[in-house]
Amino acid sequence: MPAGIYDCHAHLADPRLAAELPQLLARSRAHGLRGVLAAAARLREWPVIAELVRREPGVLGALGLHPFFLDDWTPGLPGELRTRLLAEPRLRAVGEIGLDFWHGRQDRDRQHAAFTAQLAVACELRRPVVLHNRRSWPDFFAVWRELRTPPPGGVLHHFTGSRETARQALDLGLHLSFCGPLTWPQSRRLKTVAAWAPLDRLLTETDAPDLPAEPYRGSLSEPWQAGAVLAELARLKQQPLETVADAVAANFTTLFGDAGGNVPPDGKP
Repeated sequence: MPAGIYDCHAHLADPRLAAELPQLLARSRAHGLRGVLAAAARLREWPVIAELVRREPGVLGALGLHPFFLDDWTPGLPGELRTRLLAEPRLRAVGEIGLDFWHGRQDRDRQHAAFTAQLAVACELRRPVVLHNRRSWPDFFAVWRELRTPPPGGVLHHFTGSRETARQALDLGLHLSFCGPLTWPQSRRLKTVAAWAPLDRLLTETDAPDLPAEPYRGSLSEPWQAGAVLAELARLKQQPLETVADAVAANFTTLFGDAGGNVPPDGKP
């Protein structure tokens, strides 16, 4: 697998990983991981990820506020997001942001406000976005189509939507990312979508430490296990693993830039 493994969405600031994070990343690199995007879900994770990208080879970062954690929201948060992104070149994206109506639509207006404000930062700074959407596709597409100048790309992380939803997203220039559930035997619809979607718009992820791939179910997932998702994509598309790995690596780099193999002592790329 010459291109290696790329995980476009891992929650490396999750406290469940904190005690063993350096060993986990070393293990992932030994298994072929070449790049991972560490995504924030809540405000307290922002400084953790900023420090992580300065310290760890191959790790890039994304900062954002997940719709489940709107209690962190303040009017000054978009300004802080802008400042932090400009301060560290290895923070490459805005995310994880989006809309989630799994528990109902009672906070729809708050979610829309937080989502659009963070999208505005991404548009201003010309940063790609890492997007979370659940039971919210009509709202999401409406918000995106209202953007005068959308961000320069984005990825629908842990995509589980229908082929029609995927088509709409692809028409807007977005990428689709698949994680562990793609490998689960019962994920028949998801496998059909992944087999159909164009290879130049696909990414792999783990959503670590959750949603492990089939061989690792029952344990916390780690970034190198995106290789199992890669293998399943190759099987579904009936293409050589190297071909799919090269395409996913190119897609990751197109969106987020070169992850780089090493970080110099001063932390600058």
